[in-house]
Amino acid sequence: MTPTALGEALSNSLSLSSILVLTAIGLAITFGVMRVINMAHGEMLMLGAYTAFVVTDPQLLPAWINELAAACGLEWHVEFNLFYAIPMAFLVVGFVGYLTEVFLIRHLYGRPLDTLLATWGLGLVFQQTVNLIFGANLKAVEQPKVLVGNFQIGELALPHYRIFIVGFTLLCLLLVYLWFYGTSSGLKIRAVVQNRAMASALGISTRRVDSLTFAIATGLAGVAGCILGPLYNVNYTMGNQYVVDAFMVVILGGMGQLLGSIAGAVVIGTGTGFVEKLVEQPPMAKVIVLVTVVCFLLYRPAGLFTTKERSYE
Repeated sequence: MTPTALGEALSNSLSLSSILVLTAIGLAITFGVMRVINMAHGEMLMLGAYTAFVVTDPQLLPAWINELAAACGLEWHVEFNLFYAIPMAFLVVGFVGYLTEVFLIRHLYGRPLDTLLATWGLGLVFQQTVNLIFGANLKAVEQPKVLVGNFQIGELALPHYRIFIVGFTLLCLLLVYLWFYGTSSGLKIRAVVQNRAMASALGISTRRVDSLTFAIATGLAGVAGCILGPLYNVNYTMGNQYVVDAFMVVILGGMGQLLGSIAGAVVIGTGTGFVEKLVEQPPMAKVIVLVTVVCFLLYRPAGLFTTKERSYE
């Protein structure tokens, strides 16, 4: 493999692993706390990508703010880039996730099949709503100018933006760790994971914990979609392309295991990136990685990290 091909495989693998980490960790959190499998998780990623498009496109949010400022007699001229879109994507998609938990998921606890069907249907609603508003045409999200270019190591070229994705993912993982182990809300979440009934008896509002957890988990998926936007064109079905890989990551790592999800994302993302370069056929590379994961799960059904069974009640 030439240095150029090695650089492309390495950068693609690291960025894909990072996207899968942010996407899969939300699934792992919701399953670990609530025992809920959210089939609309891919659409949350898609909503994050469209949030980035709306925030960064000069004809959309910036234009609306400038027109409002002009109507109020203010001489404002705002321009937003991806750095503004990331927190906006987290807040917008997190709020959508909060409403989803309050008005839908909350009424289906203990009914896993109903939850799967309901969230799958909700995902279709999100897709068609975005299609009606923005159309089926591909949308482009520009990279920040400061992240354009490559970092050169000899003959090895690593794009600045893909390095940023890796670094930002590590920052998100650090913030999630600090949230879980350094805040009172994280302590309540860990208590609910260990024993929901006992946590409720001690005065912890498990419903509030569920809503907060679901909102943050979907917000992370929105952030993943936001930073994914500049790499590929945004479209209303893009969530389908990543949610399957995210479920594979969660299953490989061990259901509900955050550390397992990170390890699974690295394994699948790295494997996919390098196999694509070797076989030069992305669909075949996905098949090879999927078959390998299935064979591993036949040998170790619990995944990389075992989980302890816990009833929801």
